[in-house]
Amino acid sequence: MSAFVLALLFACVEDEEATYAQYNGDDESVSVEVGVDTRYVVEDDGTEVPESVSVPLMSSTGTVDIGTGTVTPSAGPIGTVHSVIVEVASDYADDVDRVTVRTASDGRGEDEYELDRDSAGEGYWVFELESQGEEDEVRTDTLTFFLYAEVDSEE
Repeated sequence: MSAFVLALLFACVEDEEATYAQYNGDDESVSVEVGVDTRYVVEDDGTEVPESVSVPLMSSTGTVDIGTGTVTPSAGPIGTVHSVIVEVASDYADDVDRVTVRTASDGRGEDEYELDRDSAGEGYWVFELESQGEEDEVRTDTLTFFLYAEVDSEE
């Protein structure tokens, strides 16, 4: 009898894994040059900062600007740590439950990484990505941003 009760308990426990639907449009990408010198821009106050590359993140229909995906620096030698930041506009920040970035480069294939939600700023997602490769390798990587909203499961 106890085996029956135990089996019944396990049958009631569901393995609920979240289901997500893509919230932004397709092909929202930036290019990052790997294996080259880091480029800098001069701020208004005269300080040099690494150049960034950004892309607007649009709604799934492409009609509403919901945020920005940015990578800093936009170029650098092998071993450079690139800050990947997604800023979701405050009107849509509560809708986005998961953010990933997919990297793609010739000869190296694709990888996908989860960004971390910033604890202090709702709508900010961050990830540090170190460029890998051979010492003399030069290439252009494509980073594509994906925003997701959790889909309510039907019971």
